[in-house]
Amino acid sequence: MITDAKGSCGCTVPDYPHDAIAPGQSESIKVKYDTKRTGVFTKHITVASNAGDPVTLTIKGDVKAAL
Repeated sequence: MITDAKGSCGCTVPDYPHDAIAPGQSESIKVKYDTKRTGVFTKHITVASNAGDPVTLTIKGDVKAAL
C-alpha cells in the first residue's frame, strides 16, 4: 500500500492510488508539473509504502514556450 507521495516542490504534484495493491498487481502514479515554468527540469517524487524504505522517482523534461 502506498502511504504517501510527495513532490520535491510545489510545481510537482503526484496523484497515487490510495487503495491497497495486491501482490503481483501494479498501479500508476500520475505526476503533474506546472508547465507555466519553461525550460529543462528534473524533479523528484518520494514514495512511501508499507514495502520498506521510501523510493525516489525522477521525472525530467523540457517545457517549450508557446509560439
